[in-house]
Amino acid sequence: MRRLTGLLIAAVLAVAAPPLSVTHAQDTTRARPDSAKRATAPTPPFEFSGIIFANYQYGGLKNNRSVNRFELERAYLTFRATPAQHFGVRITTDVYQQRDTTRDQYFRGWALRAKYAYGQYDFIRGSGGALRANVRLGMLQTVVIEQEEQYWPRGIAPVAIDQNGYFQSADLGAAATVTLPRNRGEVYATITNGSGYTSRETDRFKDYAVRLTLTPLANSSGFLKALAISPWFSNGDRASDFARRRGTVLAVADAQRKDRAGLFVGIRDDRLSLGAHVARRWDVFEAADTTVDLEPAAIERTGRVISLHTTVRPLMYFANTLRWPLALLFRYDQIKPDVDTDAYARNTIAGLSWEFNRRTSLTFDYQNQTPTNGSTASDSKVYFLHLVAGF
Repeated sequence: MRRLTGLLIAAVLAVAAPPLSVTHAQDTTRARPDSAKRATAPTPPFEFSGIIFANYQYGGLKNNRSVNRFELERAYLTFRATPAQHFGVRITTDVYQQRDTTRDQYFRGWALRAKYAYGQYDFIRGSGGALRANVRLGMLQTVVIEQEEQYWPRGIAPVAIDQNGYFQSADLGAAATVTLPRNRGEVYATITNGSGYTSRETDRFKDYAVRLTLTPLANSSGFLKALAISPWFSNGDRASDFARRRGTVLAVADAQRKDRAGLFVGIRDDRLSLGAHVARRWDVFEAADTTVDLEPAAIERTGRVISLHTTVRPLMYFANTLRWPLALLFRYDQIKPDVDTDAYARNTIAGLSWEFNRRTSLTFDYQNQTPTNGSTASDSKVYFLHLVAGF
């Protein structure tokens, strides 16, 4: 009985255990943990970044100062790719709140649209301070707004010419950029629909714009090294408000003037950023009695905006070897819809920021618009807590 039991145990072990030679072969070919190749995640064929503008605000128009709300103002998601040599693509989506009250029954929340969507071909690719040039086609930057946003944080408020409707920051069209040798500046020229990125093309007329940015002291040292001087001009037209016959008023086929021009001067430094912008607009306004008049009366009006702004990081003056996160913001705008009248509006912004990094900050600020000398502009006072979060 003992012998039978021993034979059964030996048979089971012989079946269960692998041959000695096979076991040794598996041991010698097994990779050691410290020499094994680690699997790497595939690299995506594009670069991805984004930025969020969120805030809490308390205050509002005169006689209604207690309004308060949390708001997601904007969320930009940007994709960049280089599908071919010398050719790149950029797509920036814009998450925004639908504010058209006539569409509230359909949708009252946030929607997604395109802000930038263009292809760029670099036909002169100089290195360092050499000449460079490119062309773009698609939904792209207008002539000067993005330039000024390098000196004033868009997450706190749009720059004055954007905020007051001179034109939008993006539009559909074509553009060319020429970067001057030795870091002397650049030339940026555009041809766009003129209706902005939030609207389809509304007429057959186009806007032609150009900006010249000069940096005469770029190769020097000191604070003025970053001085940039940017004159710009936009020659535009729009269709008449009476492009189609309305009552007794006959259709008007002629274009109506829509020109803009300005000068922006800025200095950007880690410790102090300064910006000054003077801009003008020329628009034609039409009016007619559609029961009597055969053609509208047209009046040309000139408007003006003056904007001064600064960002100061005071603690860096005492320890400029360290990156101190505290920043002070100030801005003053004077808006005149008609330079031939005394009426104007003042817009002031003052704030204190804590900067987590170059693209992320938390800002407590106060924004006030005051009508003056009979201006019909809104009277508003609002306190904000702004979050700008980039990645």
